[in-house]
Amino acid sequence: MSRSLPYRLECPEKCLQVQDEALNSTFFILRQTGPTAFVLKEDDERIFKVFLGDQHQCTCNVFQRDRDLCKHICWLLLKRFRVPRTNPMLWQKGLVEREINELLRGLAREDERNKTSHDNKPKNNDENDGDGEVEQRPISENDVCPICQEEFLIKKLPITYCRHGCGNNVHVKCMKVWLDHQVSTGEKTVKCPLCRETFGTPEQLKQEFRTSGAQQAEKSSIHLGYSCHRCRACPITGKCYKCTTCHDYFLCQTCFNLNIHNEHHFDYRE
Repeated sequence: MSRSLPYRLECPEKCLQVQDEALNSTFFILRQTGPTAFVLKEDDERIFKVFLGDQHQCTCNVFQRDRDLCKHICWLLLKRFRVPRTNPMLWQKGLVEREINELLRGLAREDERNKTSHDNKPKNNDENDGDGEVEQRPISENDVCPICQEEFLIKKLPITYCRHGCGNNVHVKCMKVWLDHQVSTGEKTVKCPLCRETFGTPEQLKQEFRTSGAQQAEKSSIHLGYSCHRCRACPITGKCYKCTTCHDYFLCQTCFNLNIHNEHHFDYRE
């Protein structure tokens, strides 16, 4: 079982930096096109295709320029496949068949745990009037959102769940990203990212997003119905910045501080 690329005994310093960058980044899995092929979206709207294999591939500019590991490849290995940072697979430019199978076995065990650790019990009729919804799966330690791969108990964001299939949980914000992508491809119903059962119609999910936003309106300023153009936070909390030139271009305080879209002026409200 020979390698197409030389085996690296130690992790290069540059690769360590890329791993750190990956762990500090937020990506959304929009689609899995094969066992080790994914479509990822960054916070800033850019979309990339990533493939893990004999020679890893990514459509981002960094990989196309350097032909070395980029943050998107490292993020998939670290977050999706949960490869420990001490594992040499993490700093190879490609993997042989045995290593790919090792990745997939670990992923299959995790996905099976997500599907079987909950009994998918139907709610009683008093709760849902017999509409066939299943109970929400309890959130356990180390459970992650299937779209952003962040742990629910660490990144405490509003959560929704698959009511007609597996009962698994998803961040509301991530489901909004998932919804936008599926609608852009012409889908009429939105599928669960885990079990592929119907998660709901776009109209139902948009109503849930609005309801979730209303429930979050506590002490801080909440701007219901507004989402940050960069990080997709919805609703925007704290100051809400609006571009005075572009239609429906809003930023939260964190993204505004990054000095993006600085060719135009902004107004804001508390």
